[in-house]
Amino acid sequence: MNLLQDLPNPQRRAMDLVREVALEKDCHPYLVGGPVRDILLGRRSIDIDLTLEQDASTLARALAKRLEGRLRSFPQFLTYKVTAPEFPEIDLTTARKERYRKPGSLPAVTAGRLKDDLIRRDFSINAIALDLLDGKMHDPANGAKDIEARLVRVLHDQSFIDDPTRIFRAARLAARLGFTLEPHTAELMRSAIESDALATVSKERIWREVFLAMDEDESPRILTELSEAHALDPLFGRKDTATLKARLETIRGALAANPEADRYVLYTGALLRGDASPIDFEGSGFSQRRARTVVELANELPRVLEALESATDDRGRFATYRSVTPEMLVLVAAERPEERANLQRFHEFESFRIPLRGNDLEVPGGPHVALALEETREAVFSGAIPAEQAKTYARQVAKRLLEEAGPAT
Repeated sequence: MNLLQDLPNPQRRAMDLVREVALEKDCHPYLVGGPVRDILLGRRSIDIDLTLEQDASTLARALAKRLEGRLRSFPQFLTYKVTAPEFPEIDLTTARKERYRKPGSLPAVTAGRLKDDLIRRDFSINAIALDLLDGKMHDPANGAKDIEARLVRVLHDQSFIDDPTRIFRAARLAARLGFTLEPHTAELMRSAIESDALATVSKERIWREVFLAMDEDESPRILTELSEAHALDPLFGRKDTATLKARLETIRGALAANPEADRYVLYTGALLRGDASPIDFEGSGFSQRRARTVVELANELPRVLEALESATDDRGRFATYRSVTPEMLVLVAAERPEERANLQRFHEFESFRIPLRGNDLEVPGGPHVALALEETREAVFSGAIPAEQAKTYARQVAKRLLEEAGPAT
């Protein structure tokens, strides 16, 4: 159990409790997959993913009761999740065998032995188990050796055919860990893509994998490599990737400065730069508004930048800013750092108010009043007039606009 001694306190406490309850209930849990890989890599914070050869429900229910926590069950996948205050989530699964009825389909799942559960997994580095009772390592695919060599390797030659979404997981995992694809695995991936294996997978599943790639710290590298390998062609068609990495790095910088921004919309706009259409978003789950925003980001950036370059004052710049989405403003700031001061001034203006209402102007009502108040707000904000002259100025503007509009018909 030495491998678990350096874990942070929440995980270590959870492991101790799992062992205690397992002994009471005569259960035999194994820590499996990514958590074991991360421990071997020296990472301290891990998920708690457990597999049992017997029905996992016994241990799951006992743990939930001991922790006074919540138990959620997913019987179709033979899995359970235990959550409790001050403890990490604990996922428990009955060891499974999988069978793919046809390429690209979701597998049929049945109960199996520990070795069955390990060799069904995607990569050797995720096919390792640690016995929580005696500390013994189970490594039927030599994953520990691949961890030492920093390689991502599939377990069999049909892996990318059975489940083509592993193409995306391989790219994500390699980038996240700083690993490389084992040469034969890289060749199998190329072959699967060239044979159109991804056509057997729904666009919804591919979008889900792409969004997961966008969540990664190394998303520009991952998305660029996937695009260059033509793994993104089913969603975006074949694209020129010459400047893609730079565009994606710009988005990563924009998100670092604006973490609340819609990363999926921004990254998708970069992937579709210059050629986006609403039909590109089948299966994405994007709302109409988000889809329109992607199209704007992909197609309209040159027009927006040209309009800003030709603007000579705040009024011209602000009119352009108002005509586009917040995501476009984030992109403009990232693409044109010299525009950031103007954008900051615009955001200040958006929250700027003057203590003046339409009734204060003593002129007939109508749309000219709102226009006059807005022009006055701009004039006070820019320093064109002092605040104490706002009422007089607004009344004059309202009268002028009313005269220009002519008599009502």
